[in-house]
Amino acid sequence: MAGRERVTVKKRSRKKLSEVKGDLIIGKGATIVAEKDTITVGGRIKNKGGFKCRGNLVAKRLTSTKGSGYGKYGAVKIYGNLTTEQDIEVEVKLLVTGFLKTEEASAGMTLMVQKGTDADKISAGMKVVLKGETAVDKVSAGSKVALYGKQTIGSVSAGRRINQHGYGEFESTSSGAKSVFNNCKIQKASAGLSFIAKGDAELGKVSAGFGVKIKGKASIDSGSAGFSVKASKAITFGKLSAGFKTIFRKNATGNSISAGFKIKSLGSLEAKGNLSAGFKVIAATKLTGTYISAGRKIKARKIEADEIKVNKRGRLIGKVRADRVILNDKARASNLYVNELEMYERSKARNVFANTIIIENYAVLKGKVEYTDRIEAEPKAKIRAKPKKVEKLPLE
Repeated sequence: MAGRERVTVKKRSRKKLSEVKGDLIIGKGATIVAEKDTITVGGRIKNKGGFKCRGNLVAKRLTSTKGSGYGKYGAVKIYGNLTTEQDIEVEVKLLVTGFLKTEEASAGMTLMVQKGTDADKISAGMKVVLKGETAVDKVSAGSKVALYGKQTIGSVSAGRRINQHGYGEFESTSSGAKSVFNNCKIQKASAGLSFIAKGDAELGKVSAGFGVKIKGKASIDSGSAGFSVKASKAITFGKLSAGFKTIFRKNATGNSISAGFKIKSLGSLEAKGNLSAGFKVIAATKLTGTYISAGRKIKARKIEADEIKVNKRGRLIGKVRADRVILNDKARASNLYVNELEMYERSKARNVFANTIIIENYAVLKGKVEYTDRIEAEPKAKIRAKPKKVEKLPLE
């Protein structure tokens, strides 16, 4: 039986090709040139030391090793499209100026594609750069992944950084330090240091060791950061948590937020669940939540909640409508429209409209006071007002 055809291109030589029915062996630093538009190889392409191809290249499989004396001849450069039935394995660098179609492609250092990629898996020891329209199940790099154009990718991971431009849809993303996305839709994202979405974003679960920053219009199901969560434009959220602070520059609507120090919105902040901060919860206009709690300050033009708890020495500032308000020791509040108000020792309340008011010793109640049910006051409570029992409380 005759052996399969094998064509050899000597190192540092230049050869024109059209079709190779068997394997193609390319020497170090050689250049192959398509006689027409495409070189078609029926078998495998083997290379040691890198090579160049001017024109489109089609093969069953491609492997390139760096060999000894690695210098500038370690890269595989395809000036056109590259298509393989099976995998591509390059020990140094793979550059494709056209479109890449393969099952799997890997490079020891860098893998770059200029005009689109269709593959199951793309990986590189250092850096992956994909431009054009990209459809890949898995992309990974030891240091950096850069994406441009339109992407539909299952998972992306980088040891250090992910940079995404254009629009992309991802099942999961992971970076050791920083992830920066433009317009995107991501089901799950994690970053060792920070996650940034510069454009409009639809996010599932996002976590970062330091910060999550969202600059465009966005929705996020769950977000957590060791230090801060920030949003520059209108946002809808599920559950957010930050070790230090959560800041919204526009209106924010969602479920629940917890922060070690503060929660702040320069617009309105409306939550269906709980809002809890170690120091303060603030909104410029409207603040709503099922349960609102802060160590020192809760402030908004209008505040609505089922229950509000102001901790020791804290202040509740704004027009408040709630089912229950608790003022701990030395806390202060005014303009309360509530079902029940509990005032602990040395707390102060002014202008209260409630069904029930409970006052401990040394707590001070003053201003305009109206109630429908009862006032329970301990002996040393200070009521510096003339409470008026009414049948119906004012709306505001």
